[in-house]
Amino acid sequence: MRRLPHPSIYDLDHDTVATAIDDATAARVYRQLYRERRRSSDDLARTRAATGTADAAPLRRLGVTQGRMSTKYLFGLADGGAIESVRIRRRTGMTACVSSQVGCAFGCTFCASGRLGLQRHLRAGEIVQQVLELGPRINRIVFMGIGEPLHNYEQVLAAIRILRDRRGLGLKTSGITISTIGIPRRLRQLREEHLKLNLTISLHASTDEVRRALIPGARGVRLAQVIEASQSWAHRHNRTVTYVYLLLPGINDAPADARRITRLLEGAKARINLMRWNPVLGGDTYQRVDDRSLARFRAALHHGGLDVTVRDTQGKDIDAACGQLWLRDLRPDP
Repeated sequence: MRRLPHPSIYDLDHDTVATAIDDATAARVYRQLYRERRRSSDDLARTRAATGTADAAPLRRLGVTQGRMSTKYLFGLADGGAIESVRIRRRTGMTACVSSQVGCAFGCTFCASGRLGLQRHLRAGEIVQQVLELGPRINRIVFMGIGEPLHNYEQVLAAIRILRDRRGLGLKTSGITISTIGIPRRLRQLREEHLKLNLTISLHASTDEVRRALIPGARGVRLAQVIEASQSWAHRHNRTVTYVYLLLPGINDAPADARRITRLLEGAKARINLMRWNPVLGGDTYQRVDDRSLARFRAALHHGGLDVTVRDTQGKDIDAACGQLWLRDLRPDP
């Protein structure tokens, strides 16, 4: 796995700048970076010198693809790689769908993001700059781009703390969602954080055998462990966990699957988002579930007492929907 690049000024939290220089300078630096969107000033230059951070911004905008409701951005990284992020238009603002890693180690067979494996983690500053580049109207952030956010736990949490700092962007934690396959050790760690964010778990199966086939990188983790750890988080923070279930005909859509999901989530603080598969260029091919089968499965879960929603993701017109973002490696072979 490649090393993390040199830290940039976007990696610095307010207290680090205050310690390196003083409180007044830290306040001005955060205002200039996150409210005025400036990249050069005497304060910023002094901060870079005092903290040894890189002069250049960590991301370069390489391309923009405009869709009906979504805009996809291609960003070049300092070490030659590239990632994708998406801005999604809503009635009440904009959502930033950001990446947390360069590639992914978990190899979901229905997703493009892990086809080249995991190249490296993103730094907090690379995550933060994605949000800034997607525009000033961003008021929600979802970690649903390339990578598994809990696999890059420290950098993702550092980015969240920078983004929510009231002296900078001041984004509400309730508008930030971490979407994960569910790493029990990290879910238990997240349980102890004083952050009222939203948690989405990619479930996708009702048995360990089917889940291992769909998510090879999660083969050592049982569904019961994921649900137990996520529900422990939910009860600690009095939050509801969203469990995403990608309905794949002939694989996880039988009546028995609905019954098992109902038993697994009985009494849990849970809602289910049912999703259709989005075709992935060059990846495994699955069928998209038809409306009648989807309605039947939804009704079975609802009859079992679960809160169920059918979610149709935005961005399919520009290959920016869930599972369609992919890693471009612009570096020459070493």
